[in-house]
Amino acid sequence: MNSDSLFTADFFRANRRALKDRVQADVPIVVAANGLLQRGGDSSYAFTQDANFWYLTGIDEPDITLVMDGDEEFLIVPVREQNRETFDGAVDTAKLTMQSGITKIVDETAGWKHLDQLLTRSGKASLPAAAPAYLEHYGMYSNPARSRVAERLQHHIANLQIIDVRAELARLRMIKQPVELAALQKAIDITGQTLNDVLKAANLKSYEHEYQLEADIARGFRFHGGRGHSFEPIVAGGKNACTLHNVSNDAPLHKNDLIVVDVGAEYQHYAADITRTVCYGKPTDRQRAVYDAVREVQAFALDLLRPGTKLRQYEDKVARRMGQELKALGLIKSANKADIRKYFPHATSHFLGLNVHDVGDYTLALQPGVVLTCEPGIYIPEEGIGVRLEDDVLITEAGNTVLSAACRKQIT
Repeated sequence: MNSDSLFTADFFRANRRALKDRVQADVPIVVAANGLLQRGGDSSYAFTQDANFWYLTGIDEPDITLVMDGDEEFLIVPVREQNRETFDGAVDTAKLTMQSGITKIVDETAGWKHLDQLLTRSGKASLPAAAPAYLEHYGMYSNPARSRVAERLQHHIANLQIIDVRAELARLRMIKQPVELAALQKAIDITGQTLNDVLKAANLKSYEHEYQLEADIARGFRFHGGRGHSFEPIVAGGKNACTLHNVSNDAPLHKNDLIVVDVGAEYQHYAADITRTVCYGKPTDRQRAVYDAVREVQAFALDLLRPGTKLRQYEDKVARRMGQELKALGLIKSANKADIRKYFPHATSHFLGLNVHDVGDYTLALQPGVVLTCEPGIYIPEEGIGVRLEDDVLITEAGNTVLSAACRKQIT
């Protein structure tokens, strides 16, 4: 834990207590840290911790297992081979205790022997269930750490009943505590400061390619104290903006094209997510009309975000409002769902927190302490026009606060 960290062991202790209060008593809770993922040969991708494990421990080391059973808590820490210690360093158990507040730290042999005893007594284990090995909808592989631990549990104890606690963790994490809001606000401020600088007309004209703009955004995030990007940055000029997750960022910028910049800094594990659309020159009347339509829909959506709002009904209302704007732009004749989704193909809001698309329960009414995005967009591939505007919003007792309001929002 850094000396300037907002998060103390008390935060993680309280989160563990809250989870225990929500799950079946007398059932051990087992939560796995992520493991390293191979990038190529003997090198790995930069390590990113499992958000649930970090929320409960504050630990950024791979391959550790958290076990909670009533008042007993311990960490199972694998012994590193000498060769790996030489390159990656030894695990500092005193630091693990300082970060997490967990004093009992055991090696694999002792830890799994004791865990076997707890599981034999209970016949059950609570843990966040593993995702499928391949997430077909997203076209990517999942981190295998959770499934590895689940398989090991069932191998050790025949007929072990697994209780999935993902929903309980999601409901805990969707209501942000004051210290989490402080970290989120810092991440958002870093992002806003950076965008306000690089997207000024005088600065924007100095870039010739998308990657040059991306590079200065990365520099700004680090310069202002962020850890880096909270997700792969999107810098998409002209027709590229019609590909929602255009992350190649290598095309030349063309005069008078619109540029969609969808980025977010990470600060102490918490993610910002802001999108601005600007013109690389002077916008046409058509570009400005599309931009203004998106601003109108966003203002409408923001007015709906308050305690008691249910996101499914909210999304329907925003889509209907978007349909009116699309008709006014001459893009559709009938505001039916299929026609609207041709030009507005994504949801308006998602939860924000430890992950940029954070966990939460979309069936529950919004409550104070929820943080989510508001990001309508219009994409017209046949005209090479894409516009998206995204802000980060805190639900409050009185309605909402736009946490990213200081980030400039103008087409030029």
